[in-house]
Amino acid sequence: MIGDQLRTKMILSGHPSCPNTGKCLQTAGEKGIDIESKVIKEMDDSDFLAKSPYGIAPVLDDHGHVVYGTIAVLSYLDDKGFGPSLVPRNGGHRAVMYQWADIATERVQPMMGDNIDKTGLALFFDGLEQQLKNPPKKGDFICGDFSLADIHWSACCNLIEIGGAGDLISSRSVINAWYENVKSHPSTSKEKLNPHTCLPTTADVSSGAMRDISINA
Repeated sequence: MIGDQLRTKMILSGHPSCPNTGKCLQTAGEKGIDIESKVIKEMDDSDFLAKSPYGIAPVLDDHGHVVYGTIAVLSYLDDKGFGPSLVPRNGGHRAVMYQWADIATERVQPMMGDNIDKTGLALFFDGLEQQLKNPPKKGDFICGDFSLADIHWSACCNLIEIGGAGDLISSRSVINAWYENVKSHPSTSKEKLNPHTCLPTTADVSSGAMRDISINA
């Protein structure tokens, strides 16, 4: 039974070309959370700064309770939503998750954008290929079980594909298999929704639009 506290939508402010926004949308889909999406058009927008005074995005507004920044929003969605946590309970596995989340955020994302640095990214995709061959626990994902690490990387892969550099994925058999598993991964919340479809599409990025997530509301 869906709790009354999730009968209406949370509001996520971000941008379709931002991988961090994609991470939040995919996590909301994983956890069965309805989202009303709002595009941040200017970082000095007064409404945005009223909720995020330091200009940090994405921003999540849960009926007046506001959290901003990728890690904070992902943590909130993971805790607020339904189904098991996307953070491993095992400390060693959890460290692996954060490590690969950091690699995606701190190393991969700066090489994305209008001019994708395929040569630079190859190093990190080679590393991911090796990680997927030797996860800390038997399974098809970065930590063995599906976790936030997979969301960090799939949001990047989604925009890399849209940007025309999908061969970084398809040319690596293990990563390609992993990505197909992510795309078909059922919602952790058991809702009848494919969370990967919550990520921005080529049309979304081209038009600068964001779609809502409507599951329960």
